[in-house]
Amino acid sequence: QLRTIVDLRRPSEIEMYPTPSLEKVETLNFSVSSDDNEFAIAANFMNGEQIPTGMTGEIIERYFKNSVNEKLDSYVPVFETLTDPNNFPLLFHCVAGKDRTGIVSAFLLGILNVDESVIIEDYLLTNKLRKREMELKEKEIRDRLVETIENKTEKPIEEYMEIAKSLLYAKENFMTSVFEEIKKKFGTWDNFRLTGLKISDQRFNELKNFLLTD
Repeated sequence: QLRTIVDLRRPSEIEMYPTPSLEKVETLNFSVSSDDNEFAIAANFMNGEQIPTGMTGEIIERYFKNSVNEKLDSYVPVFETLTDPNNFPLLFHCVAGKDRTGIVSAFLLGILNVDESVIIEDYLLTNKLRKREMELKEKEIRDRLVETIENKTEKPIEEYMEIAKSLLYAKENFMTSVFEEIKKKFGTWDNFRLTGLKISDQRFNELKNFLLTD
């Protein structure tokens, strides 16, 4: 029986597509992304809103890096919930399940000492499991761009498609950029857990006892 849902989406996303209310299930909202950052603007573009200017496909890698820097505080309350066994069974989600959910998954697996290559392999499963859906979305965006901007802008369509593909597909460099930032700023995963995510040794040991087997 599911007990807790952790919704990582922005308020505007939740308003558009609310999480269904389930009996005896508590839904907690922790927005880890603001409505006015590059990631949000690019994501809105995916849904048919204004085409972003001055952006490149590197915005998602920057977003992943910032999850360890400027945005790390927004993940602390998420992990207060995720590390409490009283909240289990627990489901966490965003929209596509690739970026915000991918970051939370990587943080959780990393502090549990899962090998980074395994974390990346798990992350890249997104491309395999959602292949058909992403291909259809890519075609939809390309068709819309041809109709909207052809002969109206100096920037070629492929530059916009680079942004779109970065939003659609999981890429290894997104995750490796997270690992690099953690090592640069915190040195080790254990220090990241303790000083970055503010998870005490006692709480962490309780989590490990609940999740891991010998």
